Amino acid sequence: MIPTIPNMRTWRRNLARCARCLVKGRPASLRHMLEILGLCVIALTEELLATAKQSEVIGSGIGTRSSVSPTFGQSKELADNSDQYGKFPVGSRVQAVWSEDGEWYDATVEAITPNGYFVAYDEWGNKEEVDPDNVRPVETNALVEAERVAEATKQAIKRKIAQAASSDFQARTLPAKLRIQPEDPEDVKVTKRKKIHAFKSKMRVEQLEVAQNKRQNAWQQFQTTKGKTKKVGFFSGRKRESIFKSPDDPHGKVGVTGSGKGLTDFQRREKHLHLKGGSAETDD
Repeated sequence: MIPTIPNMRTWRRNLARCARCLVKGRPASLRHMLEILGLCVIALTEELLATAKQSEVIGSGIGTRSSVSPTFGQSKELADNSDQYGKFPVGSRVQAVWSEDGEWYDATVEAITPNGYFVAYDEWGNKEEVDPDNVRPVETNALVEAERVAEATKQAIKRKIAQAASSDFQARTLPAKLRIQPEDPEDVKVTKRKKIHAFKSKMRVEQLEVAQNKRQNAWQQFQTTKGKTKKVGFFSGRKRESIFKSPDDPHGKVGVTGSGKGLTDFQRREKHLHLKGGSAETDD
């Protein structure tokens, strides 16, 4: 309901009555008139808000109808673009096709353009605009990702053990506040003795941990260096070659070790003549 001029006149008359009641000193009548004016103000405010909201809705509808109405194809294109934009927002990690070689590379979406996405390739830092059809989410293999995490954890443990083993144990000295002084009371001496005992116990535990880390690091180094040697046998996982297998040489004999491989080719020894005077004398 839009406020009219008669409504405004009625509210002005009520305001004048309040003023007269205030002058004559009638508080009950004044209170009643103030309540009426308050209700009128609330009603006026609600009407103004409703009118403003209705005008906004009507104006937006007129603006939409007066603007260029998209055709069916344009509406479909806008819907497709909105779907694509919602699929990969700015900052998403994706895979995009590089225009130079047509291969997929990891990239990051930096902006959304009318023609697709503006991406930056993670490995080389190149940036270009890519068609939406040439953008896809990053393909992650769960097994490969689990192996990568396990390997990273293993390397972190190795680094921690190596760091702990490389640093020798350094015994800390007893703090000055725990040293027993001759002038200390008996109860203070008892308390300090208990703290000294706890301090020494902690030092022994730390020393044992350092020694254990050294032994563990030495064993792991032995495993990494010696464990790479190829061995054959029952527990090695590599089968021992049978002497009864067919030889590589068709003229070899089965059951004879080294048959068909030929003899060892030694270097032929020759006699070297050392000539004196830079020339050699030959017999006629």
